[in-house]
Amino acid sequence: MEQPGTAASRVSGSMFSWVSKDARRKKEPELFQTVAEGLRQLYAQKLLPLEEHYRFHEFHSPALEDADFDNKPMVLLVGQYSTGKTTFIRHLIEQDLFKDIQSLPRNAALRKLNDLIKRARLAKVHAYIISSLKKEMPNVFGKESKKKELVNNLGEIYAKIEREHQISAGDFPSLRKMQELLQTQDFSKFQALKPKLLDTVDDMLANDIARLMVMVRQEESLMPSQAVKGGAFDGTMNGPFGHGYGEGAGEGIDDIEWVVGKDKPTYDEIFYTLSPVNGKITGANAKKEMVKSKLPNTVLGKIWKLADVDKDGLLDDEEFALANHLIKVKLEGHELPTDLPPHLIPPSKRRLE
Repeated sequence: MEQPGTAASRVSGSMFSWVSKDARRKKEPELFQTVAEGLRQLYAQKLLPLEEHYRFHEFHSPALEDADFDNKPMVLLVGQYSTGKTTFIRHLIEQDLFKDIQSLPRNAALRKLNDLIKRARLAKVHAYIISSLKKEMPNVFGKESKKKELVNNLGEIYAKIEREHQISAGDFPSLRKMQELLQTQDFSKFQALKPKLLDTVDDMLANDIARLMVMVRQEESLMPSQAVKGGAFDGTMNGPFGHGYGEGAGEGIDDIEWVVGKDKPTYDEIFYTLSPVNGKITGANAKKEMVKSKLPNTVLGKIWKLADVDKDGLLDDEEFALANHLIKVKLEGHELPTDLPPHLIPPSKRRLE
């Protein structure tokens, strides 16, 4: 129901009103005991068939094995630090890298999830490329000359696929590398487009991955003892300037790099499960993630206004990362700024200010 007030408040109010039950997913979700099990099953059941059908492994990377999902991160200390680990860790602290070491166990599942997302997107693009080449090949005569023509014009095929399927240019493999690999391929063995295989992968990206992301967070909350700690790490989590200036919305005010950037890879993983079109997600899709914070709709509405820097009613990946950063600021007990501080403006939007 529309609320009285300004147009902006009406948009904000409708943006964060509860979604009807009809909008919920009708299909029963995949059920997994662990993130590793989920990744392994999703790959074997939903992504691997697409890879095999379009010979993905001959072009990009071998098929994944069970061990690829179970491997745990390791920190190996060698050389001058093999007997002086305290010195090594002190060196990391001086470089502000110890937080990365401490978070290795916590981030292992997240990185594997991110890798699967990237692999799935590449496999989809690869399927479109191979099926497009198959479609253009003659049945009998002139195969070699047509193959040479298609390889030379592969850039045009890329552009057509990008336009017709609304795929980001960043998801495509290297043009030059793909042209080199295609030189030795028999195009007559390529397969035509099989929508069912692609639909299965789309379902995995849109639904199953989002559920695994929730499981990642749940597993993280249950494994604090696995963080690297003890010895030189004790008492270093926040460093000597852990409180006061530069916290909350003021964090990163003196940094050269955009403070949101350090967590952006994590936010990107979520962003690409929310069905972006032309690199942007709608308010309705953004809301699906934002309401998980349990913050009041009035607060989420304010965060939306701050994050939608270009005021187009959509969020790109930087704006979505900013929204999540502001949610974190609020959840940590800090106040939201009235206006977006200059140091929080996404790099690509600073020319707009």
